Amino acid sequence: MKLRDLQSAMEETIFVGIAHRLGVFAALDRKPDSAEGLAGRMGFDARVMRVLLEALVEMGYCVSSDENYSVTDDARARLVDAGGPEYEGDFWNFLLYLMNPWRSLPYVLKNGKPDLSSYEGFSMVDFIKGMDSPWKKKVAPEIVDLCLKHCPHAAHAADIGGAPGTIARQFARRGIHTTVYDLPEAIAVTRGELTDVPGIELVEGDATQSLPAGTYDIAFLGNLCHGQSPSDNQAIIRMCFERLNDRGIIVIFDNLRGESYLGATLALHMITQSPLGDIYSREQYAGWVTDAGFRNIKVLQLSDPAWQLIIANK
Repeated sequence: MKLRDLQSAMEETIFVGIAHRLGVFAALDRKPDSAEGLAGRMGFDARVMRVLLEALVEMGYCVSSDENYSVTDDARARLVDAGGPEYEGDFWNFLLYLMNPWRSLPYVLKNGKPDLSSYEGFSMVDFIKGMDSPWKKKVAPEIVDLCLKHCPHAAHAADIGGAPGTIARQFARRGIHTTVYDLPEAIAVTRGELTDVPGIELVEGDATQSLPAGTYDIAFLGNLCHGQSPSDNQAIIRMCFERLNDRGIIVIFDNLRGESYLGATLALHMITQSPLGDIYSREQYAGWVTDAGFRNIKVLQLSDPAWQLIIANK
């Protein structure tokens, strides 16, 4: 990326993200206003508000007419309409937080572990809801299609680490009873939304210690393994084998080292936040899956080459 493009991307990320976090777009969407009027409504300085709004116009997030400012249709879809298919606001909040652990890389390089002080400002709400992002909603039907292609008889799926609900909703739409299993603090974020979805049940727990009771046809691990250590991944995959019905499948959705175009960068991202997280290779996953007793291992490339699926049969 050229230097000026890099500067522009950083400016947009920070200034637009903070404007969203402060509620500027939501306030303008409710009532288009002048800089002075919006500043008065929100308790901000009028001169600085004018500078901010002019910059948001320049970046394409707002428009102005007769000194009144309003939100563009694109900005409304991305930063105001929470729950809409294009909404990015929660992830944008999470992205602003991520700058703290990313900037702690010198500490991580020296000590080999995350700087716990960089976790300040972490929001479980922003994280969980941010993971239900437009890119994941786009790829979710493709993922579930592949799961059901390899397990057409499936009646019950376990979405392990699935509190965002993106994949669980797709399973439920296909008539698959789906158990969403995640940490209590993660489940708390989407409990109100997911309990209203027919076919979804919520179970709290820690996948490194246990999996939900009963048996299922599909054990789905979505963006879970890169946050875990090799030994924890091995244990989780082994527990999946024990819980699956005969002819059941395990499905691992993640970035593979050397195959995802984001893999190496995401690994760098993980070491600043997870004590033992990493991005793992096809060979590492194959070893864990085979050792657990699975067979017929397949690695499938999704339409977005950032992501791969590993599918294996019990």
